[in-house]
Amino acid sequence: MPYRHAHRWLVLLFPLIAIAFWPGYWGNFRRAPFALHAHGLTATAWLILLTLQSWSIHARRVKWHRRIGLATFIVMPLFAAAGPLALQGMANLWRTKADPFHATFGAQLVVADMIAGPTVLFLVAYALANRRNPERHAAGMLATALLVLPPVIGRLFPALPGFPHGGWAGYAGFRLALQLAEGLTLLIALYLARRATAARISFGIAALATAAQMIGFETIGRSLIWEWWVNVLTRIPPAPMALLAGGGCALLLWWAWYQNPRSKRRANPNSADHIQSKRIWQHSGL
Repeated sequence: MPYRHAHRWLVLLFPLIAIAFWPGYWGNFRRAPFALHAHGLTATAWLILLTLQSWSIHARRVKWHRRIGLATFIVMPLFAAAGPLALQGMANLWRTKADPFHATFGAQLVVADMIAGPTVLFLVAYALANRRNPERHAAGMLATALLVLPPVIGRLFPALPGFPHGGWAGYAGFRLALQLAEGLTLLIALYLARRATAARISFGIAALATAAQMIGFETIGRSLIWEWWVNVLTRIPPAPMALLAGGGCALLLWWAWYQNPRSKRRANPNSADHIQSKRIWQHSGL
Protein backbone atom coordinates (compact mmCIF):
# COMPACT_ATOMS: atom_id res chain seq x y z
CA MET A 1 0.00 0.00 0.00
CA PRO A 2 1.16 3.59 -0.57
CA TYR A 3 2.78 5.66 2.21
CA ARG A 4 3.49 2.64 4.39
CA HIS A 5 5.37 4.70 7.00
CA ALA A 6 2.90 7.59 7.16
CA HIS A 7 1.48 6.57 10.54
CA ARG A 8 4.93 6.95 12.11
CA TRP A 9 5.17 10.52 10.91
CA LEU A 10 1.66 11.21 12.12
CA VAL A 11 2.52 9.90 15.58
CA LEU A 12 5.39 12.40 15.74
CA LEU A 13 2.89 15.21 15.27
CA PHE A 14 1.20 14.63 18.63
CA PRO A 15 4.08 15.69 20.95
CA LEU A 16 4.76 18.67 18.69
CA ILE A 17 1.09 19.69 18.92
CA ALA A 18 1.18 19.33 22.71
CA ILE A 19 4.24 21.58 22.97
CA ALA A 20 3.06 24.15 20.41
CA PHE A 21 -0.42 24.57 21.87
CA TRP A 22 0.45 24.14 25.55
CA PRO A 23 0.54 27.89 26.37
CA GLY A 24 -2.66 28.74 24.50
CA TYR A 25 -4.78 25.65 25.07
CA TRP A 26 -3.58 22.47 26.76
CA GLY A 27 -1.96 24.33 29.66
CA ASN A 28 -5.22 26.23 30.28
CA PHE A 29 -7.59 23.43 29.39
CA ARG A 30 -10.12 24.07 32.17
CA ARG A 31 -10.35 27.80 31.44
CA ALA A 32 -10.55 27.47 27.65
CA PRO A 33 -13.86 28.53 26.02
CA PHE A 34 -16.21 26.00 24.47
CA ALA A 35 -15.33 27.04 20.90
CA LEU A 36 -11.65 26.32 21.50
CA HIS A 37 -12.50 22.95 23.04
CA ALA A 38 -14.72 22.07 20.11
CA HIS A 39 -12.07 22.91 17.56
CA GLY A 40 -9.10 21.47 19.45
CA LEU A 41 -10.74 18.18 20.39
CA THR A 42 -12.32 17.49 16.98
CA ALA A 43 -9.06 18.32 15.17
CA THR A 44 -7.18 16.00 17.53
CA ALA A 45 -9.80 13.29 17.01
CA TRP A 46 -9.32 13.56 13.24
CA LEU A 47 -5.54 13.18 13.54
CA ILE A 48 -6.00 10.14 15.79
CA LEU A 49 -8.45 8.65 13.28
CA LEU A 50 -6.05 9.38 10.41
CA THR A 51 -3.18 7.70 12.26
CA LEU A 52 -5.25 4.61 13.06
CA GLN A 53 -6.42 4.40 9.45
CA SER A 54 -2.87 4.54 8.12
CA TRP A 55 -1.62 1.97 10.63
CA SER A 56 -4.53 -0.45 10.24
CA ILE A 57 -4.30 -0.77 6.46
CA HIS A 58 -0.55 -1.34 6.53
CA ALA A 59 -0.92 -3.84 9.36
CA ARG A 60 -3.38 -5.68 7.08
CA ARG A 61 -6.24 -5.05 9.50
CA VAL A 62 -8.63 -4.36 6.65
CA LYS A 63 -11.80 -4.85 8.70
CA TRP A 64 -10.49 -2.44 11.34
CA HIS A 65 -9.60 0.03 8.62
CA ARG A 66 -13.12 -0.04 7.20
CA ARG A 67 -14.86 0.14 10.57
CA ILE A 68 -12.64 2.92 11.89
CA GLY A 69 -13.08 4.77 8.61
CA LEU A 70 -16.82 5.04 9.20
CA ALA A 71 -16.03 7.32 12.13
CA THR A 72 -15.13 9.91 9.50
CA PHE A 73 -18.87 10.53 9.09
CA ILE A 74 -19.00 11.57 12.76
CA VAL A 75 -15.67 13.29 13.32
CA MET A 76 -15.62 15.40 10.16
CA PRO A 77 -19.10 16.98 10.56
CA LEU A 78 -18.24 17.79 14.18
CA PHE A 79 -14.94 19.30 13.05
CA ALA A 80 -16.79 21.32 10.41
CA ALA A 81 -19.34 22.53 12.98
CA ALA A 82 -16.56 23.59 15.34
CA GLY A 83 -14.80 25.60 12.63
CA PRO A 84 -17.11 28.66 12.58
CA LEU A 85 -17.14 28.69 16.38
CA ALA A 86 -13.35 28.85 16.49
CA LEU A 87 -13.30 31.55 13.80
CA GLN A 88 -15.83 33.62 15.70
CA GLY A 89 -13.85 33.18 18.91
CA MET A 90 -10.70 34.45 17.17
CA ALA A 91 -12.66 37.34 15.69
CA ASN A 92 -14.03 38.31 19.10
CA LEU A 93 -10.56 38.28 20.64
CA TRP A 94 -9.38 40.59 17.85
CA ARG A 95 -12.38 42.94 18.07
CA THR A 96 -12.15 43.31 21.86
CA LYS A 97 -8.33 43.45 21.81
CA ALA A 98 -8.33 40.82 24.53
CA ASP A 99 -4.53 40.59 24.43
CA PRO A 100 -1.70 42.08 22.35
CA PHE A 101 -1.27 38.93 20.26
CA HIS A 102 -4.88 38.68 19.08
CA ALA A 103 -5.18 42.46 18.74
CA THR A 104 -2.29 42.31 16.26
CA PHE A 105 -2.85 39.06 14.40
CA GLY A 106 -6.42 37.99 15.08
CA ALA A 107 -8.02 39.26 11.87
CA GLN A 108 -5.16 37.93 9.73
CA LEU A 109 -5.32 34.49 11.32
CA VAL A 110 -9.03 34.30 10.51
CA VAL A 111 -7.99 34.33 6.84
CA ALA A 112 -5.68 31.35 7.31
CA ASP A 113 -8.30 29.35 9.21
CA MET A 114 -11.02 30.10 6.67
CA ILE A 115 -8.80 28.57 3.99
CA ALA A 116 -7.52 25.59 5.95
CA GLY A 117 -10.86 24.29 7.27
CA PRO A 118 -12.77 23.99 3.98
CA THR A 119 -9.64 22.57 2.30
CA VAL A 120 -9.52 19.74 4.84
CA LEU A 121 -13.18 18.93 4.20
CA PHE A 122 -12.68 18.96 0.43
CA LEU A 123 -9.67 16.64 0.67
CA VAL A 124 -11.57 14.17 2.83
CA ALA A 125 -14.47 14.19 0.35
CA TYR A 126 -12.02 13.65 -2.51
CA ALA A 127 -10.44 10.75 -0.64
CA LEU A 128 -13.82 9.12 -0.01
CA ALA A 129 -14.85 9.52 -3.64
CA ASN A 130 -11.60 7.77 -4.63
CA ARG A 131 -11.56 5.09 -1.96
CA ARG A 132 -11.38 2.34 -4.62
CA ASN A 133 -8.09 3.86 -5.79
CA PRO A 134 -5.59 3.28 -2.94
CA GLU A 135 -2.99 5.88 -3.89
CA ARG A 136 -5.51 8.67 -4.50
CA HIS A 137 -7.43 7.78 -1.36
CA ALA A 138 -4.31 7.70 0.80
CA ALA A 139 -2.94 10.95 -0.65
CA GLY A 140 -6.24 12.74 -0.07
CA MET A 141 -6.43 11.68 3.55
CA LEU A 142 -2.77 12.35 4.37
CA ALA A 143 -2.79 15.76 2.68
CA THR A 144 -5.14 16.96 5.43
CA ALA A 145 -2.33 16.54 7.98
CA LEU A 146 -0.14 19.01 6.10
CA LEU A 147 -2.53 21.83 6.93
CA VAL A 148 -1.83 21.24 10.63
CA LEU A 149 1.86 21.99 10.18
CA PRO A 150 1.83 25.83 9.81
CA PRO A 151 0.14 26.63 13.15
CA VAL A 152 2.25 24.00 14.91
CA ILE A 153 5.64 24.86 13.42
CA GLY A 154 4.85 28.57 13.55
CA ARG A 155 4.54 28.31 17.33
CA LEU A 156 7.69 26.21 17.69
CA PHE A 157 10.05 28.44 15.69
CA PRO A 158 10.15 31.25 18.31
CA ALA A 159 11.51 28.74 20.83
CA LEU A 160 14.63 28.15 18.70
CA PRO A 161 17.89 29.77 19.91
CA GLY A 162 18.66 32.97 18.07
CA PHE A 163 15.17 33.38 16.65
CA PRO A 164 13.99 37.03 16.71
CA HIS A 165 11.51 37.38 19.54
CA GLY A 166 10.42 40.77 20.77
CA GLY A 167 7.90 38.99 22.98
CA TRP A 168 5.19 36.53 21.94
CA ALA A 169 3.21 39.44 20.53
CA GLY A 170 6.23 40.84 18.69
CA TYR A 171 4.99 41.42 15.15
CA ALA A 172 8.26 40.65 13.31
CA GLY A 173 8.97 37.46 15.27
CA PHE A 174 5.57 35.80 14.88
CA ARG A 175 5.14 36.96 11.30
CA LEU A 176 8.51 35.49 10.34
CA ALA A 177 7.75 32.24 12.21
CA LEU A 178 4.39 31.79 10.51
CA GLN A 179 5.69 32.50 7.02
CA LEU A 180 8.64 30.13 7.53
CA ALA A 181 6.20 27.45 8.67
CA GLU A 182 3.96 28.05 5.67
CA GLY A 183 6.95 27.99 3.34
CA LEU A 184 8.20 24.70 4.79
CA THR A 185 4.73 23.17 4.46
CA LEU A 186 4.52 24.37 0.86
CA LEU A 187 7.84 22.69 0.01
CA ILE A 188 6.71 19.41 1.62
CA ALA A 189 3.41 19.48 -0.27
CA LEU A 190 5.15 20.15 -3.59
CA TYR A 191 7.68 17.38 -2.93
CA LEU A 192 4.94 14.85 -2.18
CA ALA A 193 2.93 15.99 -5.21
CA ARG A 194 5.89 15.20 -7.47
CA ARG A 195 6.43 11.68 -6.13
CA ALA A 196 3.45 10.07 -7.85
CA THR A 197 1.02 11.15 -10.54
CA ALA A 198 -2.02 10.00 -8.57
CA ALA A 199 -0.96 12.13 -5.58
CA ARG A 200 -0.66 15.39 -7.48
CA ILE A 201 -4.24 16.49 -7.02
CA SER A 202 -4.36 16.02 -3.25
CA PHE A 203 -0.94 17.39 -2.36
CA GLY A 204 -1.32 20.03 -5.07
CA ILE A 205 -4.50 21.25 -3.36
CA ALA A 206 -2.63 21.32 -0.04
CA ALA A 207 0.14 23.35 -1.69
CA LEU A 208 -2.35 25.81 -3.21
CA ALA A 209 -4.13 26.23 0.13
CA THR A 210 -0.81 26.87 1.88
CA ALA A 211 0.22 29.46 -0.70
CA ALA A 212 -3.20 31.11 -0.37
CA GLN A 213 -2.73 31.30 3.39
CA MET A 214 0.68 32.93 2.99
CA ILE A 215 -0.65 35.52 0.56
CA GLY A 216 -3.96 36.09 2.34
CA PHE A 217 -2.26 36.69 5.69
CA GLU A 218 -0.16 39.50 4.20
CA THR A 219 -2.77 41.07 1.92
CA ILE A 220 -6.48 40.43 2.53
CA GLY A 221 -6.02 39.96 6.26
CA ARG A 222 -4.58 43.46 6.63
CA SER A 223 -7.23 45.27 4.59
CA LEU A 224 -10.00 47.48 5.95
CA ILE A 225 -12.73 45.53 4.16
CA TRP A 226 -11.53 42.34 5.83
CA GLU A 227 -11.60 43.98 9.24
CA TRP A 228 -15.18 45.01 8.49
CA TRP A 229 -16.03 41.39 7.64
CA VAL A 230 -14.40 40.09 10.82
CA ASN A 231 -16.52 42.53 12.82
CA VAL A 232 -19.63 41.22 11.03
CA LEU A 233 -18.57 37.66 11.86
CA THR A 234 -18.66 38.42 15.59
CA ARG A 235 -22.37 39.35 15.33
CA ILE A 236 -23.62 36.21 13.54
CA PRO A 237 -25.44 33.76 15.86
CA PRO A 238 -23.03 30.84 16.43
CA ALA A 239 -25.56 27.99 16.54
CA PRO A 240 -26.90 28.43 12.97
CA MET A 241 -23.34 28.71 11.64
CA ALA A 242 -22.29 25.51 13.37
CA LEU A 243 -25.38 23.60 12.23
CA LEU A 244 -25.03 24.79 8.65
CA ALA A 245 -21.33 23.89 8.49
CA GLY A 246 -21.82 20.48 10.14
CA GLY A 247 -24.85 19.61 8.02
CA GLY A 248 -23.16 20.79 4.84
CA CYS A 249 -20.14 18.64 5.62
CA ALA A 250 -22.31 15.57 6.24
CA LEU A 251 -24.05 16.07 2.88
CA LEU A 252 -20.70 16.54 1.12
CA LEU A 253 -19.31 13.31 2.58
CA TRP A 254 -22.50 11.42 1.76
CA TRP A 255 -22.31 12.67 -1.84
CA ALA A 256 -18.62 11.73 -2.10
CA TRP A 257 -19.26 8.24 -0.74
CA TYR A 258 -21.74 7.46 -3.49
CA GLN A 259 -19.53 8.76 -6.31
CA ASN A 260 -17.71 5.42 -6.47
CA PRO A 261 -20.21 2.56 -6.12
CA ARG A 262 -19.22 -1.08 -5.71
CA SER A 263 -19.91 -1.78 -9.35
CA LYS A 264 -16.80 0.23 -10.19
CA ARG A 265 -14.59 -1.58 -7.72
CA ARG A 266 -12.74 -3.69 -10.31
CA ALA A 267 -10.11 -1.73 -12.18
CA ASN A 268 -8.68 -2.49 -15.60
CA PRO A 269 -5.39 -4.31 -14.87
CA ASN A 270 -3.81 -2.73 -17.94
CA SER A 271 -4.82 0.84 -17.11
CA ALA A 272 -2.23 3.48 -16.27
CA ASP A 273 -3.82 4.05 -12.85
CA HIS A 274 -3.64 0.34 -12.00
CA ILE A 275 0.02 0.06 -13.05
CA GLN A 276 0.87 3.21 -11.11
CA SER A 277 -0.99 1.81 -8.10
CA LYS A 278 1.05 -1.40 -8.13
CA ARG A 279 4.30 0.56 -8.29
CA ILE A 280 3.31 2.77 -5.36
CA TRP A 281 2.21 -0.21 -3.29
CA GLN A 282 5.64 -1.76 -3.74
CA HIS A 283 7.92 1.24 -3.44
CA SER A 284 6.23 4.23 -1.83
CA GLY A 285 6.78 5.32 1.73
CA LEU A 286 7.18 8.49 3.84
